Amino acid sequence: MTPPPTLSLGKGIHLIPAPLPFKSPAWVNAYAIEANGGLLLIDCGADWEPGRAALSDGFRQLGLDEKAVHTLVVSHLHPDHVGMSSRLVRELGCRFVMHERASKLVDRYNDTPGYVHRLRRIAQAHGVPESVIVEAATPHRPDYMPLIDPPDHVVSDGDEIDLGEGRRLTVVHTPGHEPAHICLRDTRTGILFSGDHILPRISPVIMYDLDIGDPLGDYLASLRRLLAMDIGLTYPAHGSLIDRGDERAHQILLHHERRLRDMAELVANRDASAWTVMTDSFRPNLSAVETRLAFLETVSHLEHLRLTGRIDLEERVGQVFYRA
Repeated sequence: MTPPPTLSLGKGIHLIPAPLPFKSPAWVNAYAIEANGGLLLIDCGADWEPGRAALSDGFRQLGLDEKAVHTLVVSHLHPDHVGMSSRLVRELGCRFVMHERASKLVDRYNDTPGYVHRLRRIAQAHGVPESVIVEAATPHRPDYMPLIDPPDHVVSDGDEIDLGEGRRLTVVHTPGHEPAHICLRDTRTGILFSGDHILPRISPVIMYDLDIGDPLGDYLASLRRLLAMDIGLTYPAHGSLIDRGDERAHQILLHHERRLRDMAELVANRDASAWTVMTDSFRPNLSAVETRLAFLETVSHLEHLRLTGRIDLEERVGQVFYRA
């Protein structure tokens, strides 16, 4: 996919696409909003030179002063959104804003060995072959994902970030894709900055986590909440702008209900591990990263089915099997 051009979207909002160091998604949409005599930046991308150069070039093309960025708001704790945060805070002197849950999860984000340990535990319990575990659960932390500092300012659901002249961004806490994920709604235009919560072409991956009871349930509840808000024009963190955010949210809800139904049918007549269900549900020949994401997404769906009483599980010698 070709990234969109750097452009002004009107109403003091500007889009700067920053390339990412992987194939999909290939870029993150950073949004600069004219606010309080300076600029507020939503998301910043991974910390690598092409992304850093794209941000600087984007400001220059727009005729904006990068040094005028006084506030960085990051939608959630994933490296393609928060990776460059510490660099920008250091270089621009801006304040760093995230949801209050993020400040409690930064240490976890910085702990690569801890992540690998949790991933191995999940994989071993759910039938992943040891050869796949060894390939996927490597303790290497990529260069574009440096350790980050916690936000120096936190917000809660319903808080408002002042843009000046009576205009504000209302914080909407939307956990699911990540526990601290937030969307932001512009009180003047009604535009929703949706982060990864609503994307135009794909559904964001909903990864199972040992410390989160039902991430898919959280995500679906967050989607339904946005539907009730009658959202329209939506600016996502990846891909093209969305004219009707409510229609796209409804499509994503239907997608997950289909996947839940299909996975429930896969365990209707046999006991199956999450690994078996994954191999029956996703296309073959996935890369190591794609395999990890598909597996964690499968566990999150199976656990949601179990927690809502649609399937059951049995543990045998440390192995989890799902069944009708």
